[in-house]
Amino acid sequence: MDRLSVVQIIVDSGLLILIWLVQLIIYPSLCYTADKEFICWHKRYSGLISLIIIPLMLLQAGVEVMHFLRGDVRWHRVFLICVIWVSTFSFSAPCHGRLHCDGKNLITINRLVRTNWVRTVFWSLLFLETVLVSLNRYIK
Repeated sequence: MDRLSVVQIIVDSGLLILIWLVQLIIYPSLCYTADKEFICWHKRYSGLISLIIIPLMLLQAGVEVMHFLRGDVRWHRVFLICVIWVSTFSFSAPCHGRLHCDGKNLITINRLVRTNWVRTVFWSLLFLETVLVSLNRYIK
């Protein structure tokens, strides 16, 4: 297995684990954070999670750029990644922005949880594709 495939498996695995933790535990728990502490906690959470999520998202896109430069354009993966990025900047980022400014708002938190399913499903699909392609290469 080449290095690029190893990086892809690590990145896709990390994003899969992270998005499911966020979807099932972190975002729903925002409803239970104390009102007075919410803005401070949310800003801390957002800053720290960004240190993990941004490099992983950039690496995931970078892997596809490397495949493109090799002449192996994987349009299905590019499409899935684009949907994730559009969802991130169209839904998740604005919700986080409102929570930063306005504090705890259950409508915004529920919208964040609901719209995050797009990223959860698409990152899961990317991971499954990575595993299936890797297994197929290994079996051959």
